[in-house]
Amino acid sequence: MKKILFALFVFASVAANAAGRPEVNEKILKSFQQTFIYAQDVVWQEKDNEYLANFWQGEINIRARYDEQGNLLSTTRYYFEKQLPPNVISKLKKKYPGKFIFGVTEVASENEVNFFIKLQDDKNWYTIKSDIYGNMQQTDKFKRADIE
Repeated sequence: MKKILFALFVFASVAANAAGRPEVNEKILKSFQQTFIYAQDVVWQEKDNEYLANFWQGEINIRARYDEQGNLLSTTRYYFEKQLPPNVISKLKKKYPGKFIFGVTEVASENEVNFFIKLQDDKNWYTIKSDIYGNMQQTDKFKRADIE
């Protein structure tokens, strides 16, 4: 499944690159370079006067959204258990024992940070939404199709 997720990220990057590179102004580039010093494989997209940078920083795939003035509007980061804050991991393991953390999608804006954590067990997939304080709720549950 990790290979499938990786393939999706690569496909999205290639598709975005094939669509052509937008003209990104100096304000946006300066803001981006100051914030994401270690960004690699950066691909830019433009939509509705907003600019989306899709890139890697270490093992983390990141999407950063900017306005035309170079203000960072939001970020979406895709990663694994080891990048979650320890307090969230601790509460997650206590509340959902016996479940494996498959992956994390972190969505951050100016006002909030939320983690959408994908868990799995022998029979099901779960999506857990958590804030930075570890307040969490289950948002989805699906029966695994890869088992009989």
